[in-house]
Amino acid sequence: MKIGRRLKLEVYGESHAPKIGMRLEGFPSGIAVDFAALRAFMERRAPGRDAMSTARREPDEPEFVAGLADGVTTGAAIEAIIRNTDTRSGDYEKSVPRPGHADFPHWVKTGSIAPGGGANSGRMTAAMCIAGALCLQELKRRGVGVSAKADVSDEAILAAKAEGDSVGGVISVSVTGLPPGIGGAMFDGLDGAIAQAIFGIPGVKGVEFGNGFRSAALRGSENNDAFAVENGRVVTLGNRHGGILGGMTSGMPIEFRLAMKPTPSIYKTQQSVDLSTMTPVELQIRGRHDPCIARRAVPVAEALTAFAVLDAMLADESGMEYRPVGGGEGLPNIVIDANVARLYPELAKRAICVVPSGESHKTIETVAMLWSAFAKAGLGRKDCVTAIGGGVTGDLVGFAAATFMRGIDWINVPTTLLSMVDASYGGKTACDLPEGKNLAGAFHPPRKVVMDVGFLRTLPERELRSGRAEMIKHAIIGGEKAYTANGGVPSAEEIRRNVAVKVSVVMQDPLEKTGERAKLNCGHTVAHAVESATGYTISHGEAVAIGCVEEAKLAESLGLAAQGWSDELKEVFASAGLGVELPQGFSFDSLKPLMRGDKKREGNTVIFALPCGWGDVRLVPVKC
Repeated sequence: MKIGRRLKLEVYGESHAPKIGMRLEGFPSGIAVDFAALRAFMERRAPGRDAMSTARREPDEPEFVAGLADGVTTGAAIEAIIRNTDTRSGDYEKSVPRPGHADFPHWVKTGSIAPGGGANSGRMTAAMCIAGALCLQELKRRGVGVSAKADVSDEAILAAKAEGDSVGGVISVSVTGLPPGIGGAMFDGLDGAIAQAIFGIPGVKGVEFGNGFRSAALRGSENNDAFAVENGRVVTLGNRHGGILGGMTSGMPIEFRLAMKPTPSIYKTQQSVDLSTMTPVELQIRGRHDPCIARRAVPVAEALTAFAVLDAMLADESGMEYRPVGGGEGLPNIVIDANVARLYPELAKRAICVVPSGESHKTIETVAMLWSAFAKAGLGRKDCVTAIGGGVTGDLVGFAAATFMRGIDWINVPTTLLSMVDASYGGKTACDLPEGKNLAGAFHPPRKVVMDVGFLRTLPERELRSGRAEMIKHAIIGGEKAYTANGGVPSAEEIRRNVAVKVSVVMQDPLEKTGERAKLNCGHTVAHAVESATGYTISHGEAVAIGCVEEAKLAESLGLAAQGWSDELKEVFASAGLGVELPQGFSFDSLKPLMRGDKKREGNTVIFALPCGWGDVRLVPVKC
């Protein structure tokens, strides 16, 4: 029993076996597990806690047997078990199927009836909740919340229990904080993935999103949700669609309902058949059973929803491959940076073009050189090129690809930390003009990004520090106050987690139309001016560190940030070995003429993405 695309969840064991368990593959590494929160979540599902659940009492204490080291995920498959300590298999008939249960098809398939329902028992949802609790914690870190509630009253449950009967119920689930565009068409749809996971809960008989079945009786004008702009973001004026359109999130909350049937194991006498003799019998069920399974299924619904949502988010990030590049096998039509070519001659041998290194060569002349190389290589509309180098190389090759034959595909292989965490994802390509940086460009996302952290081992320390500056900027945007600016080469997982901040922002505003994506320019207005004023002797990352601090000072002066905020950022950047002061001879005011050349200007006003606190970046017009 396994489900998932990027994440893989397997649940094993049986209701009356010595243990049940779960195995979760693909979960991000380096995540500290909050065990107190996990136990509290498990307690919500645990049996025997009140008069409206089964009398069976189990501690439901997970034992992690793989995938954690000192409470932190390692990247290996996470495996945990729960020991069954309160089983009474003698309460169950061996050849008489319970009406409404899976006993009969299980007999047909295996030749026996499993005590307690075996793998079809609601007991198995405890293992699901372990995986779901981990996914919920990771979603919370990403700003996504999942909640559910059951629509069934205490009175209805207790009345059915008193009569030896049971009741069903409807559970409503909501997911908030998701950007638009997560999921895919047809069989890759997020609603389909959620429904598949939810139907893994024993007793679920129906799932509907938004208006669901009611939409069949409506007209299009009654069922459609009009679009509008609110606070610079596209929203819908209603949520009849339940937050998913065409299998993809719309940016509105995901809202769906699931129908839980009444517990089939009831104490009223029912008609059945003894399968060993094929004769009719009256069945009086014994054992301990819930009069309503909907209540205890609420955290299970949250758990499996969280799994499906996180799986979809990770799948959407999977355009990035974290693997060694080797000799470039499988990478078509390589264009390589001159510095990288000297260090990796085996890659240079396969290149159709070697581009000069450095920002000073990020010009239209270099783009023309690339166009010529593409033409000489005989590339056509269906071909693809590969950029191997830093951010300058990626920008140039991406722009050349966007404009050659009106657009061909490209693959990005960033070789610097700065390009991995900043320029690798987002689709912005460009070259510089004498009048300013990145003024000629296009949105042209790469087909995929290949991250090989091995390239980072050949980087000078200054280059690593420069990349750390962008990582700190992402930590500011993502609200990761606890970010530690360690030195040295970061792990692939640290890079993945940092890039996830940018991925989340870009997905909300792919073409920088609503303003959400402009938050990634935090610190960049001052940074670009510093780079230009110093003739690019200060690297981009070094300039970003200075820019974030200067723009934090501006936020303080405008009353948008607490006093001392810029000093806090100074300490964070300085801990990564980065300078935080403007170069000698320059001031914020002296840089204003260069800031007016910024592509984000509107007349004499420049739109700053001001860092105002952890997780608080605001777009503010400032006259320059």
